[in-house]
Amino acid sequence: MANRMRFAPNRVVIFGIAAALGLFVLFHSFEPRKRAWSCKTLSSCLGGNHPPTYKHWDGVPLDLAVGKNEKTLSDGTVFYHQHIVNTNPDVLFLVLTRDGHSWSRDFRSTRRTVYDFIDMLVSTDLDLTRVSLGLMTSSREEFEATKEAIMPLPFARVALFYREGDGGGPAAKIPYEDRHKDEYQRLRRGAIASARNYLMARSLQDESHVIWVDADIVEFSPGVIQKMIGHAETRDDVGIITAICIQTITPNYDKNAWTVNRQVPLLMGPVGDGDLDTAADKLVETRTYLDELIKGTSDDDLLPVDSVGGTILYIKASVVRQGINFPTSYVVGTTWSHEGWVGIESEGICYMASHLDGGGGCFVLGGSHFVRHADWS
Repeated sequence: MANRMRFAPNRVVIFGIAAALGLFVLFHSFEPRKRAWSCKTLSSCLGGNHPPTYKHWDGVPLDLAVGKNEKTLSDGTVFYHQHIVNTNPDVLFLVLTRDGHSWSRDFRSTRRTVYDFIDMLVSTDLDLTRVSLGLMTSSREEFEATKEAIMPLPFARVALFYREGDGGGPAAKIPYEDRHKDEYQRLRRGAIASARNYLMARSLQDESHVIWVDADIVEFSPGVIQKMIGHAETRDDVGIITAICIQTITPNYDKNAWTVNRQVPLLMGPVGDGDLDTAADKLVETRTYLDELIKGTSDDDLLPVDSVGGTILYIKASVVRQGINFPTSYVVGTTWSHEGWVGIESEGICYMASHLDGGGGCFVLGGSHFVRHADWS
């Protein structure tokens, strides 16, 4: 009689556990994409995507003096300010967060933190002694965590703001998981515009370049920030620049950036009260999004757009100082009796800037420039 191989029950359990563990390690160790900088997987911990190295320490004085101050502003906002004495920053990064969930995460990744965001700024290879950072959050925990995260790096200036409950108002009561539902968009985007304007007005000093980055952006293409700044410094007609925002399974994530089809008469003239909904629907049907717009272009190309999103957004500081900000209502088609039919928050800033006497043009980078949005919020 042939011998029959038998497995003891405890060996079967051990074998099953070992197989499951092996599959888990294999699944988590061979992620083909670039991912968040933190130690998220076995491969990244053992030699994969470590935090980028800051390459400009040679220009940082060993005896630099850092001033720090924290106080409560007249509106109740807690303000922390830190600066290196005798620096003159010319680039200001701005970011809004609600709480720790705002940093989001990638597929097969643990949740990101403010440290990942700071590492992403380091990855731009900018000299941080010429960079300011402005951040506003409604989480005291994130406020304190950000103070810790910036300590090891020589940011010329940091302005942190803590406003409990998103600064108050009805929008603060929108459940986080419901924030993208249609019924909340008017209220939510108006509140975001107000928060953007507050942070920008409070943070901007003598910088020349303002760069908005959404908290759930996880990657910049190489040189994308330098390319934006370069265009703005060499072209007087450039006021606002964006870049296409991609996601792992989405070639164009940010649908707030587009150009108007000027061949549609309804969109190019006054819109009557009875045609507001029709005009909005026609705009959605006929506008051109960035993935179509930049097809066949090169990295040096700059293409005009009529609307931008906020995932990555360059604004020339001189445009802000002329009064351009993010509309808190639909600004296109506004009359004395009602607000307009499109153009709230980032979708309206190009419309406002287009009425400046030169220098307010909105553009998108062509070619391979991009930013990448997290897989999951």
